[in-house]
Amino acid sequence: MARAADERIDAGLIAAIDLGSNSFHLLLAVPGDGSFHVVETLKEKVQLLAGSHNGEIHDAAFERARDCLRRFRQRLAAVSPERTFVRGTYALRQAVNADKFVAELCDWFGPQVEVISGDQEASLIYQAVSRGLAFDANKMIVDIGGGSTELARGNGVDVTVCASVSVGCVALSDKYFNSDHRQTESFRLAKRDVVLAMTSLQGSHPELWSERGVVVGTSGTIESVQTVLKANGWIWDAITKDGLARLERAIVEEHWFVEGGLPGLSPDRVDIFAAGAAILCGVFEALEIDEMAYGDVSLQHGIMFDALDQRAPGERIAVDLAQNSIDNLQAIFEIDVAQARRVRHQCESLYAKTTGVQQATDSWASDEESRQILSWSAQLHEIGRRINSAHYHRHGAYVVKHSHLPGLSKVTQETLSLLIRGHRRSLPRLAFQAFEPAVAARLTRLLSLLRIAVILERSHSDLDSPVYQVACDSGSIHLEFSFGWLVNHPLSTSELAVEATQLRAIGLKLTYCDAASPQEEGVSPLRLSLN
Repeated sequence: MARAADERIDAGLIAAIDLGSNSFHLLLAVPGDGSFHVVETLKEKVQLLAGSHNGEIHDAAFERARDCLRRFRQRLAAVSPERTFVRGTYALRQAVNADKFVAELCDWFGPQVEVISGDQEASLIYQAVSRGLAFDANKMIVDIGGGSTELARGNGVDVTVCASVSVGCVALSDKYFNSDHRQTESFRLAKRDVVLAMTSLQGSHPELWSERGVVVGTSGTIESVQTVLKANGWIWDAITKDGLARLERAIVEEHWFVEGGLPGLSPDRVDIFAAGAAILCGVFEALEIDEMAYGDVSLQHGIMFDALDQRAPGERIAVDLAQNSIDNLQAIFEIDVAQARRVRHQCESLYAKTTGVQQATDSWASDEESRQILSWSAQLHEIGRRINSAHYHRHGAYVVKHSHLPGLSKVTQETLSLLIRGHRRSLPRLAFQAFEPAVAARLTRLLSLLRIAVILERSHSDLDSPVYQVACDSGSIHLEFSFGWLVNHPLSTSELAVEATQLRAIGLKLTYCDAASPQEEGVSPLRLSLN
């Protein structure tokens, strides 16, 4: 017997659909206590704007869109129309023949269908970054889409200025990157259009040029540029002005054949990559940007935040997507959260003791990003045990490296994977050679703290967590435990001895001792020194 239609509805699911000019995105999530859990994401390249003429979307593009949305609708069978939030962007807001298609969307998805303005789009993306990622309070976001580029600036979750300009990677690809133009000429013309469009905002949006704090880029275009720059060794993580200049030189002066593929470039981005790179180069030049971080959130996350706000008016739900991803992995792989908490506590304690050395040397990291990565690695260090207790550090490293973790950049995932891989047994010294020397030094120090923390919590019991003091300088760390702790914990003592030998190979001296007996006279306690 077939079930009634209302029995198919999952009351917990909310859907956000982003109808972009290049790709359509579906995000399914379940709201929680001040958070939401991502259930599934779907993405299809539709290129709604491709082939448009005189402001009209081509019939073939509409048909590609319908085919995609038919597939999305199957997955949405369990979501009620009132909880399905569909937002159209540039292609649908500028097309003179979009009304019929938008009416179809309302018939298919229900009352929560809306074509939003450029400023609304920019605001939603800003909310996704502000509430989904841990970036500085004062920030500007840049999102490069298929038909337009959105800009927003604000402080915390409060956006102060939004702007949208009609330059996008699909539109500029159609305009310039075709058989009538050479690649070099196409790139220069596209970049010229972007610079002109951006500088035209200076009179109406001067705030975009004032003190902006951190600059965060979102979207597939910016991610693909970052990936190519990294693959060629031109940046480490953040996109830099120098890295982009090197890419532009490769395309314009060295005549790199983009359509033939570039190191790090996904095949599905080849046709629009050159236009996207030209846009980003133009944005950097016009807005005088030196560095841009990549944020792994986008419009569909902003739509989800907005949907949750509508369900609870006046009550903004702040979601840390990165921590959500960590928590989800802990749950999926049934990690011993009590042990993870103990190791995390030890990592944070050791980290706090070493940060004072930063003034004298760069060997010990003292930035928020390093502290967060160390904390996450502690929370996930035993993730591989669920797969196989033998070599579980290797299994865990693989899982973290290859999982879909919203809120974490690829570089962060790779770093976490390396720390998990190296938290026990032999140090992965060769793996550090893939990093710049300064980054490698920072990571080896973070790994040493994680390894020590794991050794200190070998009893897996709150009752056995040690009390100790720490003294360190740029090349050494000394631990003094409460009287008798080492004697009463022979496993940790044995592993500390092995660890001292391991760390010596990477230039770090580890020493340790029990505090003198209170009855012993003439023995001075360790004086803590951090410099």
